[in-house]
Amino acid sequence: MTSNTITTLSEFLHHSGAKYRVFDMGRRVVKISPAEFVDFEWAKAPYPYPFQQTALFGVIFWNPNLPEKQYVWFLKFPLDEQGLLIQAARDEFLVMLLDRVGECMLAAADGQNIEGALKDSPYTFTPREDKMAAFNAKATKSLAAKPSRFYQQAYNYFTGKHDLSGWATLGMQGVADVAVRLDDNEATLGLIETIPKLPEQPFQMLCTFLENAEPATGIVEVLSQFVDTELQEKQANIPRICACLRAASNSPAKGLVDRMVTRVLQHLCSQNIEILATISGRIWRVLEQEHICKLYLEQLAHNDAGYAGFSQVLADAIYMPKMRGHIMKVMRSPVRSEKLTRFMGKLFSV
Repeated sequence: MTSNTITTLSEFLHHSGAKYRVFDMGRRVVKISPAEFVDFEWAKAPYPYPFQQTALFGVIFWNPNLPEKQYVWFLKFPLDEQGLLIQAARDEFLVMLLDRVGECMLAAADGQNIEGALKDSPYTFTPREDKMAAFNAKATKSLAAKPSRFYQQAYNYFTGKHDLSGWATLGMQGVADVAVRLDDNEATLGLIETIPKLPEQPFQMLCTFLENAEPATGIVEVLSQFVDTELQEKQANIPRICACLRAASNSPAKGLVDRMVTRVLQHLCSQNIEILATISGRIWRVLEQEHICKLYLEQLAHNDAGYAGFSQVLADAIYMPKMRGHIMKVMRSPVRSEKLTRFMGKLFSV
């Protein structure tokens, strides 16, 4: 294969002899399968997790002969109106890449050459600190590597082995590691018992990282109880409800999550734009269910940010792969409020 026939990043990495993993860095930090990534690069399928009409992802790669030495690139590519890769941008990126490191990237003895190959490229970005911590946690687990040196302290804290008032010394990376490594029964049971006792700050931090994991049913049950408690309060704690929704969003306990979302949408607090943005931005799959989608659109039409909030959040939701059809079907229903009808008319007259 010559450089003239390298047309995608996956081809480039394969031709270089590298092994690699790809993780979305936009919605949540989640692994993208090789098949999904190749289909995206060939514009055969939309990017699975578009964020502001952009594909944001991290690529970790390594020489199979030197697995302990890994390199990371964080890349961003523009998407067209269908969520497909704009291939001109990809082509420009590859020309730059081949020019700077050549075809045989891993033949370079100098790792700095690889790390710095994309310096000043318009197609790179620096993730937020919490996203970086989640990426490191997911990557090390995916590669069967040890967690960070902050893991044990965070593990002891969140499983109730340490004084819960001592959260200020926790390292963010350790919390991220705990969230993605809740595989053994002891850790999960310890966390289930500890969550209700947590001070607000470590609870919020834990939820931030649980959204990148797949929390077990028992953890979602605790989060669901938190939400029920808040919905019974005279003044619901919006940040806490959002945190619970985010934390449960990627759980395999989908029935529990669906019921949690439904209860929230039946409550007046769901007219808060942050709650609505959390649901469509993190748990968009629930909108595939017609009864939930109807509830959602009605509350979105009555949201506390008005038409601006309605149009912005709806545009984001419709842009998610496969979501347009589900949302448009509900919007075409003759049974809808006057306000939803009015906002829809304004949206489609633009």
